[in-house]
Order: sequence, then C-alpha cells, then structure tokens
Amino acid sequence: MTMVDWLLTEQLIEIFQKAHAKRPGLNAELIARDPHGEEGVLAGAGTAVRIDARDGGAYLVTPKRVARILDERAYDLVAFPALVGYDWISPEMSEKVALKDDHFDRLYLYPRDAPPIVLDRLGESVYPLMTFLGRVLEFRSQKVLLRKLDDDVVDLLGRVLLASSRGPFFEETELVEMVGRGRESMRVIAGMWPRMNLAAPDLRELLVRLVTALVEGASGARWPEDVWAEWLQEPPGRLETAVEIFRRVSTGEV
Repeated sequence: MTMVDWLLTEQLIEIFQKAHAKRPGLNAELIARDPHGEEGVLAGAGTAVRIDARDGGAYLVTPKRVARILDERAYDLVAFPALVGYDWISPEMSEKVALKDDHFDRLYLYPRDAPPIVLDRLGESVYPLMTFLGRVLEFRSQKVLLRKLDDDVVDLLGRVLLASSRGPFFEETELVEMVGRGRESMRVIAGMWPRMNLAAPDLRELLVRLVTALVEGASGARWPEDVWAEWLQEPPGRLETAVEIFRRVSTGEV
C-alpha cells in the first residue's frame, strides 16, 4: 500500500464513523475485513464501506476504488488514480435545484479518458461519500505529492514553466505545436504552479515535453549560456532528473 492509500484508509474510517454518529440509521456499513477490500490494510482483505442504495443495489467504497455489488460480487466502476472529478445531482447548474428532491443522492464520477459514471439512490450516504471523494482528489493531487517532492525539484519545474512561457526559448507557434497551448495559457499554468492537481497526466506530459525540448535546444547550443543561466539556473541534466522525479511521484511509483 502506498502512503496515499493509508491516508485514504484513515479518512474513510473517520468520515463514515462521524457520519454514523450523526445519523445512526445511515445506509452504510464500515467493514474492517471486507472480502472485496484491498490487500494489506488492517490485515485481511482490508477496510471498505458498503452502501445499500435505495433502489435495492449496493456500492462498495475502498481506499482505492468504487465498485458495484451484484450477486455479492464486486465490479469496479472507477479506480481512484483515474478519478479526476465528481458532481452532485446533475452536471448542469440549472438542473440542480429542480432535481434536488428526487435526485439529492445522485453523484456523477468523472474518470480520466472514460465517460461519466452515475451513482444513484445513495440515500443519506451521499454526504459522507462526497466528503471522502473530496479527500481522494485532494490527497492524490498537490497535498500529498508536494510532501514527496523536494523543494528544489518544485522550484526548478516552476522555473521550467516560467522560462517556457515568458522567456526567449520558444516561439508562440512552437509552444502550440509542442504542447497544444499558447503563451498566455502557459503563463496561467506557470502562475498557478504548484497550486494545481499535480497528479493530472496532462501536466506531467506538459513538463516532460518542455524539459525534452529545452534539453535538446541546450545540447544544440540554441540559446546563449547566459540566457540559460538567467532563466533556469541549473544544467540540463538537472532538469531531466527533476522531471523524472516528478513523473515517478505523480504516477505513484514512489
């Protein structure tokens, strides 16, 4: 189990225990050794929450995934490393009030590179589940990842974004061709760094492409040494090391 999985295990237990204390009849059961749980958590198969839906179905929530229970078998709906967002009642703001009475307990989950998944008739368990999913997105993004990244790596990758968006390294057309973003869009990203979802694959790919292009340009003496020193302050090899560390951390390899 990774550090994030352990943290999410603690959150799953705490959030649903508090929910039970507030709503003794909550339609969710916290199970320490669920047969469909995760290996290596609290011994046995691991911690899970079973939510009995109002339509007679059931969902299973673990520190790693959400599954649907059918005939006491668990069918994965989404694994949390692929979860990029969720919405309550309806994706459309204009529909939320109109649908609130009938669909107050509906959630839309947004997996990466897949259609949305609808969890419906969750009952009162929708509220602790939303709290937990918020922790999932938070812990799998900047908060935990920043703890695992050294300050010098964060600073150097920030300089990569700043140099690429404001420095003399790339023309506008080069940026669009290379990363699909113009200079203004790149400046927004540089300004947000590192207060963003660091686990997003698009960000990882963006940094890898920028570093690759910068290193290749440096090896071909495309820019004067004083320009490189002014904007990046580290040798090309250090950029490659920094982006590789970021890649491994953001993908959960370390």
